[in-house]
Amino acid sequence: MTVSVALLIALVGLEAIVRLLDGVGFTARNYVADRLSLVAGGYPGVYDPELGYVPTPDYDGMPAAWNARVTIGPGALRQNAPGEQTPVPAAVVAVGGSYTFGDEVSDAHTWPAQLQGLLDQPVANGGVFGYGIDQAVLRAEKLAAAHRPLALVLLFSYDDVRAAQLLQRTGMEKPYFDVVDGRLELRNRPPARNRPRVEQVGAVRAVLGYSYLVDWLARRSGATAWWYAPGFSEVRAHAEGLQVACLLMQRLEALQDNTGASVLVVANYPPRDLTTPDDPRSVEDLGGSARLLECAKRNGLTTLDTLSALRARYRADPSTFIGQYYVHAVPSAAGHRLVAELVADALARLYGGG
Repeated sequence: MTVSVALLIALVGLEAIVRLLDGVGFTARNYVADRLSLVAGGYPGVYDPELGYVPTPDYDGMPAAWNARVTIGPGALRQNAPGEQTPVPAAVVAVGGSYTFGDEVSDAHTWPAQLQGLLDQPVANGGVFGYGIDQAVLRAEKLAAAHRPLALVLLFSYDDVRAAQLLQRTGMEKPYFDVVDGRLELRNRPPARNRPRVEQVGAVRAVLGYSYLVDWLARRSGATAWWYAPGFSEVRAHAEGLQVACLLMQRLEALQDNTGASVLVVANYPPRDLTTPDDPRSVEDLGGSARLLECAKRNGLTTLDTLSALRARYRADPSTFIGQYYVHAVPSAAGHRLVAELVADALARLYGGG
């Protein structure tokens, strides 16, 4: 037996011993990827073969990332109050990314929860932190089939459109659409559960990250600053986010026709678009959001742009605007209240109530 073979056997034996002692199974997991992904970072999510991930069903806690009470029901929908189950069917289904899910605010302060109070009708919060507009539309199709709502509300910020260009975001694989001959083709479905790439974490961690023994040694030798750093970069599939998003409006038109649910597409904005509108990224946000709303209108969907209402509040008092309407880069409870009021008014007009 050569030295290299003996060494290999010894390492395999040590791997098995450490796993058995710590009660770790023998499934193929990259432990670096586990630690760096969005879900591993404390966000309450679980793998989903169609959407990449969904909120963790039956979750009740205060994620460290937000310091806010979060409860999620058995249908992977965020609840509008602790202990409250979303009725099936719901009159309104809300979908989108972090702005709809309600990062940084408690259950009762999300705009879907506040909309439910304004309408006095059940509203299902189908938003998911980190989702692109492509994932949001795919989830809308599933939830509309389950709830048969009177209205479906898709809220986006332009960062959600950029995310439609990605096949991996914050360490989580996601489905995405390519544009082929002017039509959408769904790719990367089912997404991989755990797939670090060399360009993200380097060859050493991409390979040795699957060893629990190496991960164990890194944690106990104080090498975690390198082993778990610097985190995942995004993996882009293409640069056609706006084209994909516009074609997704055709899918929402088909959903509207097939279910009878009126679709309302809402544009909302990060604080930079109010405070630094001339910044190149803000210029892209503002122009792209306007173009997407036009795509929605051309496909027979109702639209709502929150920009004028946000600008009015910013101009009224620039010094307090961010602290009042945003927490970091996402809406505060007051920001969600503003959206809920605007959506309620839009729905009232849509259904002839005002």
